This record gives sequence, C-alpha cells and structure tokens, in this order.
Amino acid sequence: MADTATGKGSQQPYLIYLNLDRGIKIAYPAGWTKQEQSMQNVFFVAFASPREDPSDVFLENLNVVVEALLPGTTLEQYIQNSMQGPNQTFLEKGPATLAGRPAYRHVYTGPLPTPVPRSGKVMQWVVVANSKGYVVTYTAELQKYDKFLPVIQHMADSLEIK
Repeated sequence: MADTATGKGSQQPYLIYLNLDRGIKIAYPAGWTKQEQSMQNVFFVAFASPREDPSDVFLENLNVVVEALLPGTTLEQYIQNSMQGPNQTFLEKGPATLAGRPAYRHVYTGPLPTPVPRSGKVMQWVVVANSKGYVVTYTAELQKYDKFLPVIQHMADSLEIK
C-alpha cells in the first residue's frame, strides 16, 4: 500500500510503505524502487535509489529485514547473531533509538557486492520488538554515502514498528 507524503525539508515526494503483517510502516522516495521477499521466518523489503547514469552499477539502498525470534530474545543476543561478516572496518557502534525503541547502531566500511570491486559504507540499526528482530541497513558506495544520507535519515525517522 502506498500513499504520497512530503518529506520534511525535502522537495521530493515520499510514498508510504505499510505492511501490517510484519508491523512496519516507512516513507520512501517516490522515485525509488521497492522489492519484497519472504522466506521461511524472514521478511525483507528493500528500497533502492534510481540509477544516476548508465555507468551507475550500485544502487544506494535501505532495506528492512524482519525475522521471527524466540520469545525472550534480547537486543544484545540478537546483535551477536546479526553482525555482518569479516572485512569490515567499524567507524561507529553503540546504543541508539529507532522507531522510538532501544536499538543498536553501527557504521562500517567494507567491500560491496558488485561485479566490479568497490568500497562501500554501511549504517545498520538492530531492534528487537514483539518477538521479532528488525535489521535496518543503509548501503552506499563510499563516495556517495553522504549524498544520500539526508534521504536515508528521513526514511529511518519515519519508520514505525507496531
């Protein structure tokens, strides 16, 4: 389901993504693509920026993963299970708030999954609510990270977890 909304301080219109089954609502730029995927106990929705030119091989994106957890799983336990693999250089990590809930946020650099090797920068929030784990990840080429950061921050600020 999508409705239009205008982002604060932004000239571009935003659409509203609402998934009642997964308990998430988030605003995303109207020109971005949306892709959903469900697996056994995991749901994934990704929002990708438009291609800037024909040579743009990596689309900056924000994705939300919702995973069913065992009742009583704590944020600390989930963080240990959801940390990414090797080849990362952490720039920041620590407690945060997302969707009005306690979260853990980390920012790191590392290789991007592209046909041509590129360095990327990732900001990730981890939240546990209602026996579900939520991992919200912004991924960008290193040199484009700051360019897309205001849009990503608007998206993160708009996230609601029900």
